[in-house]
Amino acid sequence: MMSNVLALVLAGGHVEELLCLTEKRAKSALPVFGIYRIIDFVLSNCMHAGIEQVGILSQYRPHGLVRHIGNGEHWDFIGRQREIRILPPYRGSHGSDWYQGTADAVYQNIAYIEEYAPDHVLIASADHVYRMDYRPFIKFHLDHKAKVTVCLTPQRTASTRFGYGIIEHDRLVDYAEKPTTPLSTMVSMTLYLFERNFLIEILKENAQARSHEFGRDILPSILRSNAVFAFRFGGYWAYARTISSYFRTNMNLLEGTFDLAQWQIRTNLAERSKQRDRVPAYINGEVIDSVISDACIVEGTVRNSILSPGVRVARGAEIIDSIIFHDTVIGSNAQLKKVICDKDAVIGDNVSIGHEGEHTPSKEFKDLLASGISIIGRTVHIPENTAIGANTAIYPGARIDRSNIAAGSTLR
Repeated sequence: MMSNVLALVLAGGHVEELLCLTEKRAKSALPVFGIYRIIDFVLSNCMHAGIEQVGILSQYRPHGLVRHIGNGEHWDFIGRQREIRILPPYRGSHGSDWYQGTADAVYQNIAYIEEYAPDHVLIASADHVYRMDYRPFIKFHLDHKAKVTVCLTPQRTASTRFGYGIIEHDRLVDYAEKPTTPLSTMVSMTLYLFERNFLIEILKENAQARSHEFGRDILPSILRSNAVFAFRFGGYWAYARTISSYFRTNMNLLEGTFDLAQWQIRTNLAERSKQRDRVPAYINGEVIDSVISDACIVEGTVRNSILSPGVRVARGAEIIDSIIFHDTVIGSNAQLKKVICDKDAVIGDNVSIGHEGEHTPSKEFKDLLASGISIIGRTVHIPENTAIGANTAIYPGARIDRSNIAAGSTLR
């Protein structure tokens, strides 16, 4: 059955709400839970479901994503019948040749779909963290002889960032993308299953429109004249699109909200030269309720935090409620609280980050940094004896020329 399903993974978007964390990487390539990338979850879902051909629609800053995916061997997408292929937009004589939306991205790859001639096309976003067996979803679609099936999941917290649908008798009867007032508690997972010919037909119709998004344009238009079926997913699902939701997703792991070991997520641990032949972590300090990856050296205290491979925490340092990316160095007696620190950063001795001004929102990003989280960009070097208030964002290349940085600051 799965050999008749081709998967297309939407992995090309730029997410400004994640600030400097996605300034030079696609959101789907953002590290999560220490050793994974966000795209690992949808690729692992496809692998476990037995889907054999996967196309990845990439666009924004694709180099890191391409390096991470490689030839697909880490998800078993190699062999006579199994393949993973990167599908970037092509640059023609006009700027419009770039993908102009999720539907346009698939439209530009109709030739790829026709090459494999699947019976059905599964379209999934690479921006979400979840473990789902796609086989019941596909069976539901086939049992209903559906031309299109949309996957929705309940969310208790309302947000204008979601698409909302109303389900009656297994059918999607109404849908609105990012409405001011939610239609229901059921939100779209940006996971669709289309009958191939129907998909190609509606994509060609949409190509003449001004906007080319599945949620905003395609779903509302086909609801008027076609039966759209809706599949309910009840497992853990996170849309880590903002700083606070990304932080909360990582903290959910530490809180035991889900069992990551049971998810059996695959990743590429050898993509960076520094990660080859990693040795086990060395701990000569105190670690409490935390994830410590390979090659970390911890001589200080790490509490309720996630450390990616190669992080070094010097004696006397204390890391609390923080997420530290690969190969970052934390100096002696440094104190970090609710910090997301990107790769290869250096935090000097006696540095304090996030201990003052938790309720002082960012002056520039008041809607994104207001809960006490601070962001340190990739390769940033914080000089020793520097005090940085909460809700601060320090971008790569920023010049830090003062020892006290007020809460809510942004440095570029």
